Amino acid sequence: MSVRDEVINVVEQHTGYDEEAGGSSQYPIISQYYDNAFRDCYWEKQRGQKSRRKLRIRVYGSNAGEMPPTTFIEVKHKCDGRGVKRRLRLPMEDALDLAEGKVEKMLVDGGRMSRYERMVVNEILGLVEQRQFKFLCTMRYDRQAFVGGEDAPDLRVTFDTGIACRFEQLDLQADDQRFQHYLLPDDHCIMEVKTCSVVPSWLRELIGAKALVRRGFSKFCTALEHHDPVIREACYGPNTVPFPADHPIKGRRRPVAYNDEIQSASVIAQI
Repeated sequence: MSVRDEVINVVEQHTGYDEEAGGSSQYPIISQYYDNAFRDCYWEKQRGQKSRRKLRIRVYGSNAGEMPPTTFIEVKHKCDGRGVKRRLRLPMEDALDLAEGKVEKMLVDGGRMSRYERMVVNEILGLVEQRQFKFLCTMRYDRQAFVGGEDAPDLRVTFDTGIACRFEQLDLQADDQRFQHYLLPDDHCIMEVKTCSVVPSWLRELIGAKALVRRGFSKFCTALEHHDPVIREACYGPNTVPFPADHPIKGRRRPVAYNDEIQSASVIAQI
């Protein structure tokens, strides 16, 4: 049995499936990211800027799966080490229009928007109009998600596999399979632990037993470092050749020790 399967077997014994995922632990995620020509989102991450934001559209689920397709447009805001998502659930066409600064259709129903919804719309328009955010790339992966029980109600453990990207703007689809660039070897996955309190003892014991080490891993930044010509030229010089799909994980971001009081951890575990 692989390390991934062994870890998931233990996690399943102490957690439940995400109810928002339709009672299923596994579902595909398609994320469409926006940034400007200077790649502000990438460089703010690399500089460790305390307050930074990313704009993306996310499509969860599939037509054939237990979780039906659901589209959100969201601002992912990282501030002083803690992350928060401000997002709106919209029809896919409306989300795509809003990401391009088109609000005519939304304004028709503007009177029915809550104060929170108006704030999110204005924040998105600020990124699009003032910071010139435009389509940059699309990513997909398959996620297994588990949520904590009574002993850890805010715990969330996810396993992401098949992480892929493309920089060609195709029509946005749920469970899209049109990807050629994969970011990890087939025998790797990303295990992410999120909690706002202490990591439960059973999970700490599992992490120690399997010798898992906390590492920072940004899917977005890794995709740009591997395949975006702008970032590749800045990082590796002009005329660089993109990394192949089986290229080993780059260690540009410094590994850190696992800490049970962190807000979020990413662990790379071999399947």
